[in-house]
Amino acid sequence: MSTTADPHRLPRHARPLHYEVELSPDLTTCTFRGLVAITVEVTEENEALVLNAIDLEVEAATIDGAAVATELDPVTERLTLTADRPLSIGEHVVDVSFSGVINDLLRGLYRSTFTDSDGNDRVIATTQMQATDCRRVFPCWDEPEAKATFGITLVVDDTLVAVSNGAEVARSPREGGRVAVTFADTMPMSTYLVAMVVGPLEITPVVDVDGIDLRVVHVPGKGDLTGFAIDVASFCLRWFQNYYGIAYPGDKVDLVALPDFAAGAMENLGCITFRENLLLVDPASATQPERQVVADVVAHELAHMWFGDLVTMRWWNGIWLNEAFATFMELAACDAYRPDWERWLSFGLERSAAFETDALT
Repeated sequence: MSTTADPHRLPRHARPLHYEVELSPDLTTCTFRGLVAITVEVTEENEALVLNAIDLEVEAATIDGAAVATELDPVTERLTLTADRPLSIGEHVVDVSFSGVINDLLRGLYRSTFTDSDGNDRVIATTQMQATDCRRVFPCWDEPEAKATFGITLVVDDTLVAVSNGAEVARSPREGGRVAVTFADTMPMSTYLVAMVVGPLEITPVVDVDGIDLRVVHVPGKGDLTGFAIDVASFCLRWFQNYYGIAYPGDKVDLVALPDFAAGAMENLGCITFRENLLLVDPASATQPERQVVADVVAHELAHMWFGDLVTMRWWNGIWLNEAFATFMELAACDAYRPDWERWLSFGLERSAAFETDALT
């Protein structure tokens, strides 16, 4: 089988089942090292596996413990692993060791900075994978249809906070005052929903929402601005479970406020990232429009936990439906949360603005 038959889609003779990812970020040098072990199902005999990778230094790779040749093409953003003989139909394990840079591009694994109360510049390493930037963090089948489960371990300085999609399940010491923080495996999901955040952060006390642990992760000193988001999220988690008739598909929800974030927010399963001003707000001084936009964004991202994360478009040409339905659900949830806001009425005005933009063409 040709591995270059389609320049836009990966070959279909193999699919990932499970990833074990260990990432060791260094916030001083803004670099990282990583290991990934991928359980792969091969459905057609072939000597080569083709997956996505870019801006990574691939150090070594094996399939079932045997060394394989590696070729990283920066144009197609593909890593080809070629074995000595064709791989049999069935399951195989791919191991890749690699390294990279914590970039300043606001995508992949990037650095977000803030100034602490003592005037020191501090660095947070955080991820933004949508649409196709998980391949900048570790080699993977970086297409939405290629769902798999993910087991994440972050090796970090023991003074730092580390969060990911799953709840923390283990912590073990490593050399140099570092600690390996292991998180629970995720449900099957797309690579663009993987999240990792490491930094000198604070976490609010856990709020139990019918068995779901809800927290806000933020830079130090802003804990007093988290209450409104927690109130909205608590309501919406209950409301969505009742509306969908399906239990929340993760084991916890972290709402992470970041100083530097290209989008408004991102629906990573169980570890939703936000631009700070779209999550942290003082309801005593904030205007109603300011509170409404926070409620809208929190509700929108939580709606995605089901429509987008649990059920996902096969390819990126379906993302309009993903976002449109999440917007509908955001409005429905916010209207239930605060009927006095008459959110559907204001949506009518927003829709008119969209029509005006459409009419420009």
